[in-house]
Amino acid sequence: MPKVTTTTSFSEDDQLTHTTLNSLFTNSAFHADAVDDTTLELSSGAIRLKAAGGGNGIATSHINDDAITVALIADDAVETDQIKDANVTVGKMAINSVNSDQYVDGSIDEEHLNNDVITGQAALTAVPSLADVMLFSDTDDSGNLKKLDFMKYLPLPRAWGVINGSGSRSTSDAVGLYGCTCTDLTGFAYTFDLTTDMSSSNYVIITQVAHTAFWDDENDQAAVQIVDEGQFKIHTVYTSYPFHFAVFGVLS
Repeated sequence: MPKVTTTTSFSEDDQLTHTTLNSLFTNSAFHADAVDDTTLELSSGAIRLKAAGGGNGIATSHINDDAITVALIADDAVETDQIKDANVTVGKMAINSVNSDQYVDGSIDEEHLNNDVITGQAALTAVPSLADVMLFSDTDDSGNLKKLDFMKYLPLPRAWGVINGSGSRSTSDAVGLYGCTCTDLTGFAYTFDLTTDMSSSNYVIITQVAHTAFWDDENDQAAVQIVDEGQFKIHTVYTSYPFHFAVFGVLS
């Protein structure tokens, strides 16, 4: 079958000249048999790709498998609509690539928490700080999570210490303190400043001589003086035994 047609014809013994050659090529055109009319078609005498459904363009059938490489995809050319649903799998995600901004508020449920979410943390090896907080479920508010300054509200000592009565009777003899510091000794009165003020001056200090077998009603006595929310005094008589004390109340 012919692939090219022409209106120029030659007879026996015709001479081949430049005029006849020019006419031959000028009057030639592609024959319909030059294309398969499936992938290629004729359009105004020219051969072009035949798009699915007709018209110009490249159909899927024209593209070989694996023919489109990364180099042929423009930067930022792939948009959300080009990603098939459920096609972003774990294997396509880099390690540590999901940030907190990608979580929907309230979307992390109990089944997503590992059993070691608490036990896997480092243990507190020191006395809890007065500023430490804990997380709990508030049953009075539909179980919403709340933070609690547990050293502020729980019935725990806010400060404690020892006055070493057998020492040199100075501020350095008030040892082992937590949450307060001995700042002055005048006569037999030790002054203590609290690291964190109490919510009011209505707090409690318990003190007693630190001895299990000896007690002298006349000499082994101590009196507490609340100065204000951040300071108190312990007045003692001279004794060779230390005094222990503990501070209770609500922090500011």
